[in-house]
Amino acid sequence: MKFYHLIVIVLFLSSCSDSSKQDENLPPTASFSVAPGTGDTTVVFLFDASLSSDTQDPKSLLTFKWDFEGNRNWTEAVSDPEINHRYSKPGTYEVGLKVIDTEGWSGETSKTVIISDTL
Repeated sequence: MKFYHLIVIVLFLSSCSDSSKQDENLPPTASFSVAPGTGDTTVVFLFDASLSSDTQDPKSLLTFKWDFEGNRNWTEAVSDPEINHRYSKPGTYEVGLKVIDTEGWSGETSKTVIISDTL
């Protein structure tokens, strides 16, 4: 009879630890596209973070910050995953995206954008 109680206790503790892992908040996954992929200083680029996701929060509750110059100076957090940006100088820019969920967890990614001189 004592052996049976031990099995029940072990199974109960095992199920408790599994459920706490399911409730654990994870950082969101940051992902974005840029169109067009390259251009000059007259082009307005569309940056789209709609592919970003989070396991706990719907996309409508995520906020997005952008670093267009690659210098870790982030824009204000916005709820719209799409944003336009135009570069005033030619160069190679490392564009960063930070996605933040409702618990304050964040995920980041970046892509390179090449801006050429106007013709």
